[in-house]
Amino acid sequence: MTKRIGPFYDREEIVMETVIARLGRVSRIITYIATALAALMMVHVTIDVVLSQFVAEPLPGMVDYVSYYYMVGLVFLPLPFVEFTNEHVKVDLIHDLIPAAGRTVLDMLALALSAVFYGLLTWQTWIDALEKYAIGEKSMGMAAVTVWPGRFCLPLGAGLMVLLLLAKLIQRPFTDAGMAGPNHDMYE
Repeated sequence: MTKRIGPFYDREEIVMETVIARLGRVSRIITYIATALAALMMVHVTIDVVLSQFVAEPLPGMVDYVSYYYMVGLVFLPLPFVEFTNEHVKVDLIHDLIPAAGRTVLDMLALALSAVFYGLLTWQTWIDALEKYAIGEKSMGMAAVTVWPGRFCLPLGAGLMVLLLLAKLIQRPFTDAGMAGPNHDMYE
């Protein structure tokens, strides 16, 4: 369902769809990076288990690599792609019961609040990542593992999320196309 407002809507619609599509492409690429991290983590953990069982010598710093690199990337890098594909958890208790204008206002409020939250998260984690980079943060485990690079996954994922939310916020008054996700049943 597309609402047309004003004579220049077609051009604006094309621009916003292009911006969102490009943000979606970038989010897909960093999701591929997160997928590669998952595969690398499986290989890394498998090698650690094999070495622990057969050589009695685990890989040094294994917990640090999993905690500071793999898991942070797996959680925060795919967030924008989940938003792009409208796969975030939604609870539509009243959304479908209110008129279209009310749904638009509610959607815009949700997008704005989410953008503010992720914007604050991006800002604070970027500051933290820069501070850890400046001191050359290392873990204090069995091996001194440099952990500051993993800190940049969070502001990268959250920052791209902010851009996507803002683009959807700008687009929402004109159409609800960016808000509709796949129709999933909770029993699927």
